[in-house]
Amino acid sequence: MQTVVETINSYAKKLMVDITPEDLLPLEQKVLRNYQKRSEIPGFRPGKAPLNIIKKRHHDLIQQDLIEEALRKFYGKALDEAKVTPVSEGKITNLTFQDIQSGMQLEIEIEVEPEIEVKKYKGLKVEKDIIEVTDEMIKDALAQLQEQYATVKEVDQAQNGHYLHFTAQELDSGDVPLVGKKYENLHVNLGKGEFDPDIETQLEGIKKGEKRIVRKEIPADPSNRESKPQRTALEIHVTKIEEKKFPELNDEFVKNLDDEKIENLAGLEDRIRNNMEIDIRNRSEQVFQNRLIDQLLKENPFEVPPTMVDNYLQEMIKDIQKQSKDKSVDQETLRKEYRASAIHNIRWHFLKKKLIEQEKISVSDEEIQKLIDDSGLDEKIKKQAKNDQHYLGHLKEDLVERKLIELLKNHAEMTEVYPRGKPAKGKKKK
Repeated sequence: MQTVVETINSYAKKLMVDITPEDLLPLEQKVLRNYQKRSEIPGFRPGKAPLNIIKKRHHDLIQQDLIEEALRKFYGKALDEAKVTPVSEGKITNLTFQDIQSGMQLEIEIEVEPEIEVKKYKGLKVEKDIIEVTDEMIKDALAQLQEQYATVKEVDQAQNGHYLHFTAQELDSGDVPLVGKKYENLHVNLGKGEFDPDIETQLEGIKKGEKRIVRKEIPADPSNRESKPQRTALEIHVTKIEEKKFPELNDEFVKNLDDEKIENLAGLEDRIRNNMEIDIRNRSEQVFQNRLIDQLLKENPFEVPPTMVDNYLQEMIKDIQKQSKDKSVDQETLRKEYRASAIHNIRWHFLKKKLIEQEKISVSDEEIQKLIDDSGLDEKIKKQAKNDQHYLGHLKEDLVERKLIELLKNHAEMTEVYPRGKPAKGKKKK
């Protein structure tokens, strides 16, 4: 057998396999003897008919079985000879076989890991958002905490500050309900302008169970001569009115939080600020890393095997179907929606692999053990982790990827971007 490899593109190759008569003869004998054992031919004992008679009687079936046997045996050998590792099952595009004496010729197209030429991975220009925690953010967080500890009671008539739960039905010019324009389970904090200030004003004093028509007129656009005023009408049906009483923000409120590490309101504000800073810093770092990877992929374009993309999407759809249980899933829509993301993730997988090999990035067993020891987990869990080969394998992959990200960051040209109104800092290497 001889195999010649032809490159189709960066991720596809064609194998031209020439299988000699000497390669095929043992397979033919195997197939013939299988038919001999099963054949009952008049004049011969079962399984004893001459092979030439067997070959003549079952010629077409024997030829087909011989082809299947040859494919099973020589497909893997052809891959070994070509020194390629397919990422999906190969496709036979041509097969020539007339008889043993002529041998068998195969053409097999396979998809392989793409050949990548890394053009640039150092000096990547990437922006990093620098977000500072403001007093307004602290104020909002404290308000949310007040909301959690607020007491709620139902009242019969709405006033500013009350929470209205209602349905809204759109009406036509004659106050007739419009079909398909009814909205359920709405709610608004009256007087806060969350719904529409004009409409909220008209809802003041409404009672539980009451239906009230509210109207809104939108003036014509002065820049458009053909524009006309628009009038809308809604029938509001209030189902529930709630009054919330919020605890006063003081040291006594902090004591009721039952956290011994926080003694007063100033301590609570410091805790909130510190947690926010950690959260924002982590999110900013993650966004920065994503931009770094995006820029890396942009600087090093290459195509990926379509079959890998299809398989990736199919696995993703299976996961979505499991999560949605009985809900119907539009597979075609999902494929279109997530195709770009699938290609992105597969490209990152291959480029990451290439760079790890190129930079000779590795992780020692000692590093893994130390990471587990420093994890703060219970000693029993640490012991289980150290003996779980599946977990250790994933941990090793994660650590190697972290090292690669650090390498990219250390060689990147990072520009810090501050919120609008604050000066941006110049470029600097991370």
